[in-house]
Amino acid sequence: MTENGTTTTAAEEESANWRIDLFFTPFEITEERLKAYNVVVMDVLRAATSIATALANGAKYVIPAPSIAEATALAAQLSRDNVLLCGEREGKLIDGFDVGNSPADYSRDRVRGRHLIFGSTNGSPAVVKASGARGVFLCGFVNLNAVLDAVLASAQPFPLALLCAGRNSRFSIEDAVCGGMLIARLRARNGKMLVLNDAARTAEILARDFSADLPGLLSQCDHGKYLKSLGMESDLPLCAADSSSTIVPVLKDGRLVKYGKGN
Repeated sequence: MTENGTTTTAAEEESANWRIDLFFTPFEITEERLKAYNVVVMDVLRAATSIATALANGAKYVIPAPSIAEATALAAQLSRDNVLLCGEREGKLIDGFDVGNSPADYSRDRVRGRHLIFGSTNGSPAVVKASGARGVFLCGFVNLNAVLDAVLASAQPFPLALLCAGRNSRFSIEDAVCGGMLIARLRARNGKMLVLNDAARTAEILARDFSADLPGLLSQCDHGKYLKSLGMESDLPLCAADSSSTIVPVLKDGRLVKYGKGN
């Protein structure tokens, strides 16, 4: 029965259980509304790749911080022997930080056994904003299939929010395409009729046009061009490698850890 007293069919009730809402920037939805969802945060360039790499290479966990000040304050409360202060602002290493946001920086020798505090311009604030949700997963092209598996293994996968980190509070095509690819693979995997908002429909259309050449997409998108201007072009193929990683960073008690048994 709906709010206006009309009767819903079994098919309509079933389809409602497969709802996906995509948001092109985190500012399109409040923290309170996000509590009703499982949330996948999309941040292709570069937080998802860097954090997945860090966890794959033995980092204990990654604490996302919404600002430089909060990251620095948190690091000051912890023993610096096992803590790395990581992140960037406008793509550049922050003064006083140990590591930037290049996936290549998160080698096993650098991060194994360490606790990471991570503050990036876009991805970290998006993860923190979603922290009250039923579940929070961090996704890029690199772990798309692994995120798909993790979402479908959830006790209650839907409704699902795809929260694009964007760039400087604005739309970024790479995050939208990543979301659209996840929607397409969910559709192919479960065979159910998905219920999509307009942004999710748009993202799925974008994915059809751009998913065949992800390196080309990252080379030509605004953020990719900016990273190239900083001399970070080598990061782009790492971030474009579709499902090259099996690591899904999932938020637990304010920390991003590897998804696995018990998550």
